[in-house]
Amino acid sequence: MNLGSIEDRLAIRELVESFAHEAMRTNPDTWGATWADSEQCSWKLVSFPEPVIGKTAIVEKFAQVMAYVDFLSMISVPADMVIDGDHATGKAYCREWVAARNGAHKHLVGCYHDQYIKQNNVWRFLTRRYEILGQSQPDS
Repeated sequence: MNLGSIEDRLAIRELVESFAHEAMRTNPDTWGATWADSEQCSWKLVSFPEPVIGKTAIVEKFAQVMAYVDFLSMISVPADMVIDGDHATGKAYCREWVAARNGAHKHLVGCYHDQYIKQNNVWRFLTRRYEILGQSQPDS
């Protein structure tokens, strides 16, 4: 169930779509623009031992991770948005196909557990925690 104005829900949907689009372009600067201007931001993938804290550190970590990626396809669909003023929570279900530079590739289905914040009338990510729901490494 989604709660909040249609305008805010659409803006968050577009934010989730922009995150996927910019991840596929593998450009840390444009991908980083989806994050709030805050050193309290947090990004946690299953492969990270601890969350990465702060927008600057998050963008640097993205650049490190993407250095190993040759190609990435990500489709992401937001759900369960609950908007309360300039803060919101939600989920984004993702389907990814990742091709590494070393020739390996895998499919992932996961869910981001998100917190959003509206800064200067624009929604951005405050926290993202990724949960893998399923994965496979296709036969070559």
